[in-house]
Amino acid sequence: MLGLDLGTTGCKAYAISYEGELLAEVSRSYELTFPGPGLVEQNPEDWWRAAVYCIKELSVGKGLEITSISLSSQANTLVLMGSEGKALTTAISWLDQRSVREVDEMVNVFGGEELHSKTGMMPGAGFTAPKLLWIRKHRRDLLVKAKAILFSPQSYVAYKLTGKYLVDRSLASFSMLYDIWSKKWFSEVLDFIGVDESLLPDLLYSCELAGYVKKEVSSKLGFKNEVPMVIGAHDQCCAALGAGVIAPGPVVDSTGTASAIMYVTDTLPRKVPRELFVYHYVVRDKWTLLGTLSASGALVDWFLGLFTEFGTNVSHEALEEEARKIIAGSEGVFIIPYFSGSLRPGIPHYARGSILGLTLSHGAPHIYRAIMEAIAFELKYYLEVIRSLNYPIRRAISVGGGAKSRLWKEIKANVFNLPVAKPRITNTAPLGACILAGIGAGVYRSLEEAAKLVRAEEEIGPDKGLVEVYDQLYKQYLILSDKASRLLLA
Repeated sequence: MLGLDLGTTGCKAYAISYEGELLAEVSRSYELTFPGPGLVEQNPEDWWRAAVYCIKELSVGKGLEITSISLSSQANTLVLMGSEGKALTTAISWLDQRSVREVDEMVNVFGGEELHSKTGMMPGAGFTAPKLLWIRKHRRDLLVKAKAILFSPQSYVAYKLTGKYLVDRSLASFSMLYDIWSKKWFSEVLDFIGVDESLLPDLLYSCELAGYVKKEVSSKLGFKNEVPMVIGAHDQCCAALGAGVIAPGPVVDSTGTASAIMYVTDTLPRKVPRELFVYHYVVRDKWTLLGTLSASGALVDWFLGLFTEFGTNVSHEALEEEARKIIAGSEGVFIIPYFSGSLRPGIPHYARGSILGLTLSHGAPHIYRAIMEAIAFELKYYLEVIRSLNYPIRRAISVGGGAKSRLWKEIKANVFNLPVAKPRITNTAPLGACILAGIGAGVYRSLEEAAKLVRAEEEIGPDKGLVEVYDQLYKQYLILSDKASRLLLA
């Protein structure tokens, strides 16, 4: 079974056996481009080229027989398709901020609370709906030519594999174009934008069969037999599934390019909390509560990149070793981590990041640790909202690249006041896609059966004394993040 994770900066593929053993993995990076202030784009063909490379490396390079395939994907990266299945232009990334004015326009027309209540999404420039409104106002010619509107690499690669325009409901309901109550496209928003529903991809549940890989593509990829493709899901949902989460109980701490706190619930909250995104989970009739920060792993990479710009290579491991020697609170250094805007209510979504409290006695390890603490604080904000809904939370499961850092897990255990577990495989999004491939192809009878394949490797408990220290630091962080984000807009 093959799971492809089409992330923000690259594609990762896992091949697993029916018993859940990782047989092989491969990855291929692709670029984000920054054509102007606040503009972030990608070439959608890069997604396909990376997918082809990863699949062929496993099927041909490793000699593995691929029996089914599924896709994990970033959300809200918009690409308009023209005739003959070709993209009309580059894709507008979910990190792009060009549609800030369109967000305000939609809020003025519909009301921010009403949009959030209906779509489960608090309005922001990262979502597909305001991007489409920007296209209508500034590149109307593209809408006129468009034969399909896609807003994830999942849909683009699924089209290349099967010839069908499809999207799963987790990604559809993360777009601000979907009504979570009716489980249909939000017609009032589409009418306001001026987009016909027929241009949107067909809706599937995450475990549903999308079709079979086309013969000409199958031959190119080195497949020996007809290969079914299961549509898959949003990368955060796949990451949670790959961590073994199929029911309420654990909270998932996912740290990659972005960070998220996720909780899976059986029912939609009667009143959708404005601090959280609410959307479909991979399990039919279960829902995802999500709080997110756009730049987390990206912020760590940015910081390390400052050194490499001048020919000095500094590793995560070296900085972590030094950061571990620094006391909780980074000796007074606070990071406000809105380096790619904010999605937190009460903070302007075009807020900027900042580093506060520096003196001549501070060094790079202080900033490194402060970044880790800031992201933990930001995630705690959303965790407290989930707790206020009286959902049972027994522990956190840390996944993604950030889960490899023991120091970061220790910080989170103390900030969250929860045990933090790490699965044996930390990059769980492609693993979740593998599980979906197995379910949709009939390898497993249920998600419950498949989830038993996931194994935990370690668990770190909170330290009572440090929990109290971090409680006080968190209160300071809330004050500073509010004031600094507004000061930088003045």
